[in-house]
Amino acid sequence: MEKYIKDSTIDIVKRLITKHPHLRDNDNKLLANVWHHSVTPLEEAWVDFLALIANGDLPSSESIRRCRQKLQELNPELRGELWDKRHQMQTQVKAELNEMSDGEPTTADEYNIDLGDLND
Repeated sequence: MEKYIKDSTIDIVKRLITKHPHLRDNDNKLLANVWHHSVTPLEEAWVDFLALIANGDLPSSESIRRCRQKLQELNPELRGELWDKRHQMQTQVKAELNEMSDGEPTTADEYNIDLGDLND
């Protein structure tokens, strides 16, 4: 099995979603594969794997998801079967969210919440 530990996260994600199309629609499987390809054989014990996650030595799940999302936005050939379905629903979801928020407060200021303590 190839190890990509020296490659950037975006390079690893691109290589995986290009070679394995089923990873294009499932971030959990993509995440598991990126992490699998990011560890060396000596680190494959479960405890070592958890330590890698805790220490930030593996790409974060959010970073992997964002890389996949950006690659699919820029490269239609890397899009999975669900990409079009999700984007076709985008207009409807936005309209529903706008309906739900009409007249409703949407920011801390509109709710009269003091965020001063959060800035300290």
